[in-house]
Amino acid sequence: MGSLTALARWPWSRQPDQNGAVSAHLRLARNLATAALVLVAVKPLADIGEGRGDGLDLGALLTALGAVLMVAALGVFALGSRRLPPRSLLLIGAGIGLLLVLSVASYLAVDARADLLASFDVRRYSIYGPAQEATSAIPAEAMRLVVGFAPLALIGLMLLRPDWFSVRRLALVAGVVVLGAVVHSVLAWLQVAEVIPYSFHFELAGWQKIGRASGGYFHPMSLGRLLMFSVFLVYVLGERMGVPAAVRYGLIGLFFATGVVSLHRFTILCLVLIVAVFELRRVRTLVTARRRGNVNRRGALVAGGGVVVLATLVGTLWGEAIWRRAEVVVTEVGSMDVRSDTFMHGRGAIWNDVAEILGRAPIDVWLFGFGYEPWDMHNDLLRLMIVWGLVGVVVTAAILVATYRIVRGRADRSHRTALLVLFAILVIFGLTQKPLAYPYFLWLFFFGQMVILALAPAEPDDAREASSAVTEPAAA
Repeated sequence: MGSLTALARWPWSRQPDQNGAVSAHLRLARNLATAALVLVAVKPLADIGEGRGDGLDLGALLTALGAVLMVAALGVFALGSRRLPPRSLLLIGAGIGLLLVLSVASYLAVDARADLLASFDVRRYSIYGPAQEATSAIPAEAMRLVVGFAPLALIGLMLLRPDWFSVRRLALVAGVVVLGAVVHSVLAWLQVAEVIPYSFHFELAGWQKIGRASGGYFHPMSLGRLLMFSVFLVYVLGERMGVPAAVRYGLIGLFFATGVVSLHRFTILCLVLIVAVFELRRVRTLVTARRRGNVNRRGALVAGGGVVVLATLVGTLWGEAIWRRAEVVVTEVGSMDVRSDTFMHGRGAIWNDVAEILGRAPIDVWLFGFGYEPWDMHNDLLRLMIVWGLVGVVVTAAILVATYRIVRGRADRSHRTALLVLFAILVIFGLTQKPLAYPYFLWLFFFGQMVILALAPAEPDDAREASSAVTEPAAA
């Protein structure tokens, strides 16, 4: 195969009397993909009440169902059309398969590692997380892997049939995601106004607590994940959603302010990064336009005045609460000595204890991991090392690099910066969180890449592939 855009084909061709069956396969595959996109869109709304222990977790159920639909859509298409995605995407699938094999090996080795696993029974702080049973945690970790990376199947299908994933369709999905972020933001500000109770608190010195806005989620991290990607989607797809510029900036301001009152530092950091990158690009555009005399000065003054009025209103209504939370974000950081137990509010204790256990671990643990997280590692790289070992770290890095190269190779030059922003969010958020373990984080991460692919102009190779594709009935 000469390039990433070339499509692998199976060595047999369709017979004339198979055209009806092929069309039925394609129709089913497209319907499955559509259903999966619907679940991507409505997931934030289904997450309201997440983690409060009040019955069935609808959000988790929808992600599992969505993963099945995504994989099934690609599988049905491949069977019906006798076509496979690019070889690089197939290698990514093989990498995920290898991680699943490592999970099976770790499951079989649980009894042999009983003494070493017993070292994790010690939990000196609540930040270590609840106790985990290896025989149930390993299959759960493997399931999270499959569910989280399932959107790669949609990317594969998109490379085969880009017409099924038009900008208009993806903009509709993004619009519903952003609507969900608005709902969660409203709930978060109702928490700040003490209309509804907080579900999560920040423990200050002297046993004091301060509520952390989390919207309809249990933890502010989950809210932050939604806010970050919603701001990204508003910047990249705002005009395609049919939303006026004033409304778009209002949404960005709402999501940014909500991130601040959540007190989740890495959410705030990532929001600052997203806004800074896109606004610097806008400033460059405005400078160029000003030199050409194409700037609407009146519109710029009106927009600036609107921002000032909104900021004054928010400061008047919630100024004291916002100021107190800003003070907490800056001052309540714990020790900055990584060797200390209090480094970043207990993360140092976990990381140092893990280092001590790994120092006593045999080579097979270093290579293949334990298959699960006995403690909450609060760092994605360390989590990969503990779950799948050095092999898992290398394979996961290769998967992400290969995905980046696939999308960048087809992305329009103007959207490559947006692609870099997506990967920067993944890396930065992973410093103290575990985005690769959060399925919906990965769903939005890969959905952002699908948006970038959809915005790319059609290439000659794409046109030839489209002309040779199977003709579908209008009902498809």
